[in-house]
Amino acid sequence: MIEITTPVGRLVAGHPMIGHPNKDSKTGLPKMQADGITPSVSFYCGLAIAKGAETHWSQTEWGQKIYAEGVASWPGGEHGAATFAWKITDGDSAVPNKKGKKPCEKEGFPGHWIINASNGFPIKSYHRGMFDPTQQIQTKEAIKCGDYGRLAISVKGNNPSESPGVYLNPSMFELYQAGVLIVTESAADPSEAFAEAGAMPAGAMIDPNMPNTTAGAPAAPHVAANGATIVAPAAPAAPGPGNVAPAPDFLQPGLVKHQLPNGQICTVDALKASNWNDAQIAALPVVA
Repeated sequence: MIEITTPVGRLVAGHPMIGHPNKDSKTGLPKMQADGITPSVSFYCGLAIAKGAETHWSQTEWGQKIYAEGVASWPGGEHGAATFAWKITDGDSAVPNKKGKKPCEKEGFPGHWIINASNGFPIKSYHRGMFDPTQQIQTKEAIKCGDYGRLAISVKGNNPSESPGVYLNPSMFELYQAGVLIVTESAADPSEAFAEAGAMPAGAMIDPNMPNTTAGAPAAPHVAANGATIVAPAAPAAPGPGNVAPAPDFLQPGLVKHQLPNGQICTVDALKASNWNDAQIAALPVVA
């Protein structure tokens, strides 16, 4: 077994602190640990390392070490087979995987070698240069797919095995720099999940201080201080004579009162809570 530290790369798949249940490829059922009770979980990182002048990942400094371990672990020549599991993906490859996805079509893959490293426990993660045990990252939200970092990896051949290859087990992750978020294929599509319109349940307790921000939805009623119910207008009211609101630097907006067409007196805060916009409010008479 050897230890390597990767160059800085981009996290294009997985997360060092989020585990995913392992499933049997044939049955689709969860795999269990040796006790037969506890579900097996994997913590996986796909780290994209930018290509240079090399034509194969084994020509890089880090790749040479992985390749040497694979050859030494399988001296019978098994390492030369196309099926040998090196756990390195060519990001420019147009060969579909088992799910029919081509690496070259995935965000962050083209122009990179993808190191696929995983183990059965959370990967200790640190911010760049902050390696004291007390500084270990504690919340998974501090890292996202798309960020840049380095991995410390243990490399070991899996001999004996029916599927010759190497293990790439990450032990630590260094968050080097925040990057643009990558939404992976395993993430749920909100447009599909919420395709059908929902409805508020009967007797729902609505916070009167929070406006209804749903586009195209009718505003939720708001109860004013005097007990009257305010409903947002269907269309903006046309401004008329004498309906000009005072300049905002003279009065606190939340305390300014306006008179509705039905005679109700309401503050700006109450009107906005019922989804009245600034133009609609400005068209209402101001009450001293």
